[in-house]
Amino acid sequence: MIYIFTAGVLWGLIGVFVNELNAAGASAPLISAMRMSFACLAVSLFALIRHGRKIILTDMKALLFCALLGIVSNGLFNIFYTSSIRINGMGTACVLMYTAPVFTALASCVIFRESFTSRKLAALVLNILGCILTVTGGSFSLSGINITGILAGIGSGFCYGMAAVFGRLAGNRTSPVIMSVYSYIFAAAFLCIFLRPDIAPAMNNMKILCWGFLYGLIPTAGAYLVYYIGLGRVRNLSSVPIFASVEPVIAVIIGTQIYGEKIGLMNYAGIAVVLISIIIMVKSE
Repeated sequence: MIYIFTAGVLWGLIGVFVNELNAAGASAPLISAMRMSFACLAVSLFALIRHGRKIILTDMKALLFCALLGIVSNGLFNIFYTSSIRINGMGTACVLMYTAPVFTALASCVIFRESFTSRKLAALVLNILGCILTVTGGSFSLSGINITGILAGIGSGFCYGMAAVFGRLAGNRTSPVIMSVYSYIFAAAFLCIFLRPDIAPAMNNMKILCWGFLYGLIPTAGAYLVYYIGLGRVRNLSSVPIFASVEPVIAVIIGTQIYGEKIGLMNYAGIAVVLISIIIMVKSE
């Protein structure tokens, strides 16, 4: 619980790094690519020092799960989440990402044969309603809603939700450190090939390089490493989101207090409903 809670706190800081990199002139593709590339470098060096040649992964199924983890839950997630922060702001982007428990629960039912009870159904409905309330603030006029932003946020929720699933599958066959190394290798390769980021701004701007390195080190390499360690010690997969649910709280506090994002009473009510839905989902276990 402490490991996953710590990961949630570190993930809550993501918006700080994205906003600072945006302000420095870095594009969304460059931000995503730098995050995974620097994280890959940091974790690979750590793994080499700790495990040496043992980091060579020969289990093909473990490699496949690491690839899925890297491409979907790191690569695609970064694209969706960075876009969501740009469009929706830190608070709303983070709460939209917390549709993840819905996807985790559904995947757990199919893959791990976890039961889908009436409580889980109620939690799913509350989760969706809470996200809608958070985005709209109680105003359901379509003119004020950015559909692209909502889709980006939900896409980040799906990718994040699959991290627990792919992480459990890969973690059953290898260590958290080695799993992190290979997931970052696949994520960095995917983002660099798919997005083809222009690295010139980073090469000519020390501020972008410094923030990019810290982004890859703190809320990425560090956060995911403690997350994977905690993931291997949690009995029920559906309980994982509640331990990490400190993330949207941290993101909202930073967004409102540091960056001046405007969040009304109904938006806060939506956040509360999302967190309640996660608690109900865990209570159903």
